[in-house]
Amino acid sequence: MVLLIRVILVATIIYLLVKSFVNFFADEAEKEERREKESRSKKKGVSKEVGEYIDYEEVD
Repeated sequence: MVLLIRVILVATIIYLLVKSFVNFFADEAEKEERREKESRSKKKGVSKEVGEYIDYEEVD
């Protein structure tokens, strides 16, 4: 059981290290594409043009 946890932790560390080196040595074009893709995914949601506003009144 301890061996399994150790293998999982070592594999996770190796994965994170490899990912960091790949990102560090990536071309600027690839970095820009990745940034654009991430920003596009963050922009999804309700548009500000919807304009719906609900004014709630306090009820005693």
